[in-house]
Amino acid sequence: MGHNQETTVATMKDVAKHAGISTATVSRALMNPGKVSEAARYKVEQAVIAVGYSSHSMTNSS
Repeated sequence: MGHNQETTVATMKDVAKHAGISTATVSRALMNPGKVSEAARYKVEQAVIAVGYSSHSMTNSS
């Protein structure tokens, strides 16, 4: 049963900080990608991977 390790859930704010863009831009890129530039979408995609963001991270699926 192992270990008690606190897990940190990545947020849009974490994605924005990593990508160097605003949380509003992150939100638009994820929810309505046609509203942001290709460069912004790419930054968001890379940051999402880097920080481990999941759009389901705010829900409790237990």
